[in-house]
Amino acid sequence: MRNKTHLLASFVVVAYAALYIASSGPKVAAPPPVPTIKAPDYDYAPPEKAPAKSAQVVFLLVDPAYQEKFAYSNYKIFSDFSKAMAADYNESLTAKGYSVRGPFEYYDQVVYNDKKESDLLLQVEIDFDINGSNVNWNSFSEYVSGKGRYATYRTAYKYTGFFILSGKVNLVAAEPLTKEKLWAKSIPLKQKQVYIAPVYNTLERSYNVGFSRDPGVINPLIEALQDYYKQVFNTSWNHLDPNELAPLKKEVLEIREKKKY
Repeated sequence: MRNKTHLLASFVVVAYAALYIASSGPKVAAPPPVPTIKAPDYDYAPPEKAPAKSAQVVFLLVDPAYQEKFAYSNYKIFSDFSKAMAADYNESLTAKGYSVRGPFEYYDQVVYNDKKESDLLLQVEIDFDINGSNVNWNSFSEYVSGKGRYATYRTAYKYTGFFILSGKVNLVAAEPLTKEKLWAKSIPLKQKQVYIAPVYNTLERSYNVGFSRDPGVINPLIEALQDYYKQVFNTSWNHLDPNELAPLKKEVLEIREKKKY
């Protein structure tokens, strides 16, 4: 009986030892975490501040808008850019000594009284182009479900390479009621090569997934857009000079007299 007890104890020790060795063996490394989409830093601080209303000009401000030909304006990566610009143009105009009505999302939202009591309308037009001719696409069969001859697959795509991002931002000062242009400046933006490393595959040859939720596409573009943002506002600050824009009030009065406003 004593021998049986000793044998059983020995068996238990061996079993625990085997379990310990198995549990302490080489472990499979976990896959690296998917990178996150960075929050863009679109912000401009005017270098100086003039006394309030010292320019004696009231600006009507409408949110900056992309040209209709730009197909990607509704993606968050690009709408964040334009929305941030509205707030910083408001701040820049105020720091220059202008009074501001707005910003309004669309010109059609502005009531007649706001148009009439404004001296100038500032329109900001974003003219971007994204050239994808240097993006390489490769198709492959992606497993969906089933086994053996019953397995189903679908065509999916991987892509990599770089975009060529270019464009300009146009500033237009116009008579608020007729939108007749009185002054215009164009801010050219230097062409950039934006290298991408997509995390997700796509089921179609489009950038829908990339521009919507892929950090390997969105983050490099944000870096480029942040640089553009600084260029735009540094140049805009110099253009929005009251010495150049305040005299336009005389032309506004002439236009309104002709149009019987």
